[in-house]
Amino acid sequence: MPFSPALRTAAWFASVAAPFALMADLLTLRPVADTRLSDQFLDSNFGNATDLIIGTQGPTAGTPKNRGLMKFDLIGRIPPHSEITSVALTLTVTKVPQEGVDSIFELRRVLQTWNESEATWKNRSGITAPWSSPGGAAPTDFSSTASAATVINELGGYTFDSTTNLMADVQSWVDNSSANLGWVVLTQLEDVGKTARHFASREGGASAPTLVVQFVPPPVIAGTSRQDTNLTFHFTVEAGYNYAVEYADALPPMNWLVLTNFGAKVAGFEAGVTNSILTSPSRFFRLSRAPCNCR
Repeated sequence: MPFSPALRTAAWFASVAAPFALMADLLTLRPVADTRLSDQFLDSNFGNATDLIIGTQGPTAGTPKNRGLMKFDLIGRIPPHSEITSVALTLTVTKVPQEGVDSIFELRRVLQTWNESEATWKNRSGITAPWSSPGGAAPTDFSSTASAATVINELGGYTFDSTTNLMADVQSWVDNSSANLGWVVLTQLEDVGKTARHFASREGGASAPTLVVQFVPPPVIAGTSRQDTNLTFHFTVEAGYNYAVEYADALPPMNWLVLTNFGAKVAGFEAGVTNSILTSPSRFFRLSRAPCNCR
């Protein structure tokens, strides 16, 4: 049976609306990989340990430095083109040294691939893939700029609160999943002994690290229907954004033309669009959104 132009338009809308219509805007994740690097055990991997020692240990152990690596998987959890609005990472300290030294711990974005079951102080993924410098170094292996930081001292949970850099990290991973190589965790006082703390790893049960991401899903065209020679649909307008409905009469388009615009400064609403398909029965539509910075 011939595939009518009107049905082709409706089918295109359905394929856009279906995958993420029920996605929540708040997501809690646990790591899919974590390990520590220790310059006390240059060739040892700790990918299956229930805790991560991060920081510099005391003189009894020889004051070795330790760094942590962790990665969270966002694929299929946050829709493409979502806008990240808040990110917070919580770690739990399970053991502290006697007369331990308080210090600021940082998260920095990792820039090189690594393997949870192979990473060591010397190598990031097997003996054929060394770090640029043992233990990793900025700016080759990880960013020279901290994404977030917090003071850590006693037992308990510590949250790296949302920052512009932390949100930018997650946004870049949503936009390009291949760039998601996780974070390295390290103390700012690596030359000071007894800054090390034991943190629960992803194998650490209820105390495992958690990443909480708040996001605004991409706009979704819904409720598509044909009424005589008109095509109607609707979508939700979120407060603080401007929306543009554009159309083209063929795919791929020569260019997209603006059909109408919507915006909401204070409160969101449901926007409806009606367009005649009498003269162009194979018309296609797309919906885009941009912050209006008006809230």
